[in-house]
Amino acid sequence: MAITIPHDTRGAVAGWGSAVFRRSNERLRQYPRLAAAALVLVTFAAYGGSLANTFVYDDEYQVLQNPFVVNPHLWRRIFTGSVWSFQAVIGDNFYRPLQIFSYWLLYRLAGPDPAAFHLAQLLLYSLAVALLYRLGSTLLRSELAAFAAALLWALHPLHVEAVAWIGGWPEVGFGLFYLLAFLLFLRAEGSEGGKLARHGLAALAYLPALFFKEMAVSLPLMILAYWFCFPSESSWIILLRKRGLHWVPYLASVAIYLAVRQRVLGHLVRAQHLWKVSSSVVAASVALLGQHTRLFFWPAHLSAFRNFDLGPSLRSPWPWVTLAVLAAAVLLRKRQPLLSFLVLWWPIALLPCLDIRQLSNPLLADRFSYVPSVGLCLAAAWVVFVELPRRLPRLRPARVLVPALGGLAVVALLWATETARAARQWRDNETLIHYSLAQSPDAATLHIVQGWILEYRKGDLDGAAREFETALQLNQANLRPMSDVTYDATVGLGQVAYRKGKREEAVREFKKAIQLMPNETEAYQVLGSMYFPGGDYATAAAEFTQAVRCDPLNVAARFMLGTCWMKLGKFREAAEQFRAAAATDPTYRQAYAAEARALEAAGDAAGADAARRLAHGD
Repeated sequence: MAITIPHDTRGAVAGWGSAVFRRSNERLRQYPRLAAAALVLVTFAAYGGSLANTFVYDDEYQVLQNPFVVNPHLWRRIFTGSVWSFQAVIGDNFYRPLQIFSYWLLYRLAGPDPAAFHLAQLLLYSLAVALLYRLGSTLLRSELAAFAAALLWALHPLHVEAVAWIGGWPEVGFGLFYLLAFLLFLRAEGSEGGKLARHGLAALAYLPALFFKEMAVSLPLMILAYWFCFPSESSWIILLRKRGLHWVPYLASVAIYLAVRQRVLGHLVRAQHLWKVSSSVVAASVALLGQHTRLFFWPAHLSAFRNFDLGPSLRSPWPWVTLAVLAAAVLLRKRQPLLSFLVLWWPIALLPCLDIRQLSNPLLADRFSYVPSVGLCLAAAWVVFVELPRRLPRLRPARVLVPALGGLAVVALLWATETARAARQWRDNETLIHYSLAQSPDAATLHIVQGWILEYRKGDLDGAAREFETALQLNQANLRPMSDVTYDATVGLGQVAYRKGKREEAVREFKKAIQLMPNETEAYQVLGSMYFPGGDYATAAAEFTQAVRCDPLNVAARFMLGTCWMKLGKFREAAEQFRAAAATDPTYRQAYAAEARALEAAGDAAGADAARRLAHGD
């Protein structure tokens, strides 16, 4: 169905710079590849500094310490567990196999080279920018407006977290296929025949988005919003029959994803009763929506560890202004269908990130706005380059056109500057933590990391203990205290106590952590490491056994357990642990050598020789 907007500005402007608009649209239409290339160059200029960034924060766990990525033979395990299944995390709500499989592929091509990962991520983002340009030209019917929208989206500072951080790969991956699917949907809607097959193709393009990130589930709702803003001229019965049939392929993609998710994770969502929404959940959703809107229009003090304070957020004008604008968009949909749809794009795409029951830490993240910001960028460009000239045809360009274009240029320049600056903050862990602490001093996670730095790098045990205590206090004061934050801080306090020689206090802290999260491995492992040096190998083995139970892929725990069995004379059991460690990490030559010693002690000379050959890479 055609959108009721002229294909360009020719019929809408007279004596208002129409020649400039017309020539600009015609040039862009003649050279679409050149325009897309210009957008890609601008994107690389803004994010070029990210190519020097290293692996930071979660990257080190999800890539460098992930056996599913490092071991070329374990790739099937990527599809049979959650994002954190390689650490045997229980109850993880994130099933994103294409994220980890992308890491697996890049690791095969470039090894542990962060530049290759950042380059691939930037290439995908640039492709998404070019794709948005084509989507905008289809939706806005103005090449100039589409180019401006793609430029604004490419430079928006809220995207830095998704593009400059390797851990933001899910956003870039799902965003690319989400935009591709919606573009194909628009083309299917505008086609004369074979619509169902075209919608099927769009739904097929949509399927990978779901396996990159859960936020993609909003696309069927986005399609309903489009049909709501652009209703068919047919009767509602015909509308239900025709459009309902066209909606089925997208629902089928969601059904496939949900079926696989249920099979792998054992649940669809974290909340047991999804439809029982409490008043506190609604209040948090409204507040989150307002704060996301604030960040879009004022992207300052960006932080990957931002706190979310419910009370101050609700008392600010942002959630209420946002709701008022959304209500106006619904009421004005008949007069301004395109603008209404573009405004509604924002909350619909954000919807999966507005339910605090489904979110991990942080509750308010920059990367959540990656796809939602598409609608507002398109809306801003459409107002300036299409609607204002159409509404004010008699005003001279100097009175409206020049200020509007100048305003957009200033915004683009400010965003580009902030984006280039923010991308450098992801250079390494030390830079990231230093910057983030300045922006989010009340983030409990940051104080835990600062405690680790003080303990292991600077040897300041008292300072580390203060940081861990601060993290516990801040976490308890949060809207939704995170058990993993309490666990990490408690283990940190135990390690500080042990290094100070306060053994009993350290044991109490570790036991407290185990009671809090009995299926986490770290507390067992550090307890085992405490008992081992004193010669209490049986107790140490019991702790390492628990660590291995919690995380069968924990190479260090298996090696230490094998070492305990060696000390206790259980050579066959030791060989099994060393073999399991080597199977997880084939580059762990020390495990092969230890297995050879264990087998030799058990009297298995042939097995020992085979293990030695593996230890030497034969």
